[in-house]
Amino acid sequence: MRRIMKTDLLLLILFFSVLINCFFFYLFLKRPKHLLPVQTEENRLCAYFRGGLGNNMFQYASTYGIARARNMTIGITPTSLMFNTFNISTRFLIGKQFCDTAEKVVERKPCAYDKGSVHFYRKNNLNYIHKSYLQSWKYFQDVESEIREQFVFMEDVQHKARTLIETLTKPFSSNNLTIVGVHIRRGDYKLDKNVKYGYTLATGEYLGRSLKYFRDRYHPLVFIVFTNPNVEDLKWCKYHINGSDVVFAPESPREVDMCAISMCNHTVMTVGSFGWWGGFLANGTTIYFKNVARNDSSLRKDFSSDMSDYFYPGWIGLE
Repeated sequence: MRRIMKTDLLLLILFFSVLINCFFFYLFLKRPKHLLPVQTEENRLCAYFRGGLGNNMFQYASTYGIARARNMTIGITPTSLMFNTFNISTRFLIGKQFCDTAEKVVERKPCAYDKGSVHFYRKNNLNYIHKSYLQSWKYFQDVESEIREQFVFMEDVQHKARTLIETLTKPFSSNNLTIVGVHIRRGDYKLDKNVKYGYTLATGEYLGRSLKYFRDRYHPLVFIVFTNPNVEDLKWCKYHINGSDVVFAPESPREVDMCAISMCNHTVMTVGSFGWWGGFLANGTTIYFKNVARNDSSLRKDFSSDMSDYFYPGWIGLE
């Protein structure tokens, strides 16, 4: 009798063990496919994201360009802002654990092209992660068309941005209306720590010259101003940017603002990477503020000597 009971108990344990394994196997089959690491057998160069949307776009585009130059494949996680904002292929997805354990690569200057950031020593069958800002167009100049193809916003974002543009330009309805997106960043650039580091703010005189550049060349014309909606910054902007051809965009999610700027014909940027990418995606005439870093400051040392590694070729710098 005891032998029979012992046998029954073992069979019962075996049954539940098989049942549990079947359950977990079922969950494995039902797992979201995009959460799995893809092609982990090849060398991956993981993008390391920090900062805001503009920072992340530099980090993705430059890491992608470096990966292509080194015959590697970029790796990003499914939860990244880039993957959930733009038309980025699922074949670049990789499990977070692979990037967490990857060999680290770091840059020397955040806003200048560094050959060492591209031609770093690497071993086969290892994944790497570029823990850098990589804010230079030179890292992705050879794959620019591919970056533009990938930096296409999700349909819902495009719809919101298009509606925003149509609403703001309705009073100026014209078949040949020229739309200029103006991005003004102030906010955090006024913080003591950032001022001490070397960050500067675009002046009212600079904005006056920038608007005049377009007013002298286009008619009919409308400027759409995108800025932080806090009271102080809005007051400053409305004092320095005014006229019957100026409208201010209401507060929107950052990706909608970026998408709307990209839908404009031309761009006026002040400081920061957000405006940089707005101008890049709009792909028209872009005017930028030349004095983005105080001379002899720590920030100025982050750039190349003439800042040409940072500002895109063909853009117009004004003071």
